[in-house]
Amino acid sequence: MPLPEIHLILVEDHAVLSAELEQWIDATDGLHCGGVYGSGEALLENFPEPAPDVALVDLRLPGMNGVELIRQLRQRHPAVQCLVLTMYAESELIFEAVKAGACGYLLKRTPPAEIAEAVRQVHAGGSVMTPSIARRVLEMFASPPPVPLPPVPPLEAHPVLTEREVRVLQLMVQGRARKQITEDLGINSHTLDYVIRCIYRKLQVQSLAGAVSVAVREGLVRSL
Repeated sequence: MPLPEIHLILVEDHAVLSAELEQWIDATDGLHCGGVYGSGEALLENFPEPAPDVALVDLRLPGMNGVELIRQLRQRHPAVQCLVLTMYAESELIFEAVKAGACGYLLKRTPPAEIAEAVRQVHAGGSVMTPSIARRVLEMFASPPPVPLPPVPPLEAHPVLTEREVRVLQLMVQGRARKQITEDLGINSHTLDYVIRCIYRKLQVQSLAGAVSVAVREGLVRSL
């Protein structure tokens, strides 16, 4: 059975790289590139219709940076899922991108097959991070963050997580890939998506970073 087609747009100012990414996207089963934009301004001024499912966004762009672009996309087109694809792993950029509304953060050295899987996961309502980025997120929450975080509700305010949900959350905190989690727990990817959505709903968050913040601060899981 063919995969449902996911429509992407790419915001990348490096012409050679963007051409390679566009070619790779269109050659990948179930993915289609609906446009390549060299800046955030170019995208906002010529936003495609119908709207894409996922936007792959670099952070260091000419003019408007990627963080501000993500913030504006989430305000103007909330149905578009923003997935960061960048070469930069600075903690400040990660935090700002997640705060702006990014639902995933990947480094450009991520293998194409993993990028494709990340796109599918984001499209299904999940969040993704390169394992090294997930570790940096944990480090940010383990030490004073560069900007104030919103207050976290006390543990009593959170519905009790099931044993499976706690296990999935622990594996997510450890930066395990989706395939590793499904293999460890003996479940399929659809069940994993459902469990992740339950975790987000119960913890009242919308991203992996938010779930990690609550889980680590309230002792729901062990940090690395």
